[in-house]
Amino acid sequence: MPVMDADQRRKLEDQLLRKAEEAVRILRREAETGDPAHVDSLAEALAGLLKTREFPSLRAAEFRELSRVYQRGAYQRSVDSLLVQAERCGHRGDEKGRNALLTQAKDHFAKALRFGADDEFRHGVERRVQATLMTSKDGVDDRTKQAAKRKLDQHDVGAKPPNGIERRRAIRYADPVLAVEAEGRRCTTINWSTRGLLVDLPPEEFAHAVGGKLRLDLHCPDIPETAGPETSRPDKAGHRVGGRQIAHVVRLAPDRHAVALSFPDISTVILDLMHAMKEAGIKPEPER
Repeated sequence: MPVMDADQRRKLEDQLLRKAEEAVRILRREAETGDPAHVDSLAEALAGLLKTREFPSLRAAEFRELSRVYQRGAYQRSVDSLLVQAERCGHRGDEKGRNALLTQAKDHFAKALRFGADDEFRHGVERRVQATLMTSKDGVDDRTKQAAKRKLDQHDVGAKPPNGIERRRAIRYADPVLAVEAEGRRCTTINWSTRGLLVDLPPEEFAHAVGGKLRLDLHCPDIPETAGPETSRPDKAGHRVGGRQIAHVVRLAPDRHAVALSFPDISTVILDLMHAMKEAGIKPEPER
């Protein structure tokens, strides 16, 4: 096999990086809506590419971590969807259907943990499974309702509670500010984390009640459009780092002219933004 000179090697590395960036874009898109098993097959193909001898080792580690994040997100979303379906079966009195969905959710739950899902996700799923098992045609008993209320209090992403005790595990950042589009309505963040946002949107002008589900578009105006591993190609200049995220309304705060939103699980969009911030030399400032 002929020995490559420096220019040939650089061209080959650039070619491999372009292929990996395209693979990551497809992986991310599929992870947001696709079947986790298909996401796994895409991740396997990417892993094979990263094993190429000429692939830059430092960038390979970066792509492996992104792949892991997207696989974890795909299985976390699948668990959430399966538990919602199982709960509906419980309300209909379909125990067989409920149990089949819980079995599938258990398998995807184990895979989410294998890809690095945290204890907060694990405990949340365990509580939801218990609640689903206690759900019947007659509804949910008071004990389950109280458990759900405690979970909501724990994951509230608004201001700190009056007694000053901070229960959240995710660090909240005030800077840089994120731009948010909530179903056509534009606003910015007061604080944000991998678990949720507090946005400067007056509750009286907001169409959703507590518990409502909505789709967000997130990006950070401070991140250059060419920052991050997905935007390093010259022909992709002008691509904005960010993405779509599902969120639920957890609190309306008229005193702060704000709305608190919570994500179903750790947001891969926020993780992507934090990675792009690091690439651009931006250090997020925790809320004081």
